[in-house]
Amino acid sequence: MKKVNLYFFISIVVVACSPKLKSNIVQTLSPLSDNALVVVLDISDNQSIIGKAVGTIEAKDGGLAVSCTYYENILNLKKLARKAGANLIKITEHKTPDKWSSCHRLKAKIYSVTNPKQYEIQIEWSADRKLTWKDFKGKPDTINHPNTLAMTNSGFGYESGISMFKEGKIFVQSVFNTNESWVVPKGKNDYVLRHEQIHFDITEIYSRKLRKVLTDAKITSSDTQRAKAIFDKIFNELQKRQDKYDRETKYGDKKETQENWEAIVEIELAKYEFYKENK
Repeated sequence: MKKVNLYFFISIVVVACSPKLKSNIVQTLSPLSDNALVVVLDISDNQSIIGKAVGTIEAKDGGLAVSCTYYENILNLKKLARKAGANLIKITEHKTPDKWSSCHRLKAKIYSVTNPKQYEIQIEWSADRKLTWKDFKGKPDTINHPNTLAMTNSGFGYESGISMFKEGKIFVQSVFNTNESWVVPKGKNDYVLRHEQIHFDITEIYSRKLRKVLTDAKITSSDTQRAKAIFDKIFNELQKRQDKYDRETKYGDKKETQENWEAIVEIELAKYEFYKENK
């Protein structure tokens, strides 16, 4: 009887095990607030970083860990960075799940920079973070789009977690791609920016729809085929909606129609408010 209870206790500990987090701080700074912006640069990002080197951080498999998808461990690293007073993370090593571990294992250097926004490659949608023209960092493609004032590149994706001990979660994100989004000089006005913001807001609506459909269908990380089919369906709906928005507003030229769309988008964001975050 004791032996059974002992194994039962051990199994609970294993299932509840989180990834092992580690910090090596070389410069002590005041902690940042819980919602302070922290920018993450992946291994392939070669931007020059001008700022204070704060130290290194790591998220690794603590031994049959769960809750250690790339998405979850990036959140873990952001918490470590904020605690250390850093607002920029540069990933230096990324080991993907393999036969030895179901975790994404990450190592990174952390920095304190004056303006973290200037390093952003992707911006995750947030009601508190509206787009500015500084976020449009791409080079205008006036050859393929000669009559276009601005171009917004946004989309959503999902990641599923794998675990031997419980059903993994599926995480959905909607992002704005700064280096693929651009504006020509004469397009830099508040009205055009509002039009582009709605494109990003529409992407967020369909991210929330995706979360809702996945939840209603009780999709888990083991249902890869069903998840992919649902994702493709919602993504196609998003593309059609974006095209309809541009077509009906005539790319923002029809101001009354533009205002109607802004009202519709606000209503739909509120409708799917419950699904604005990964549960």
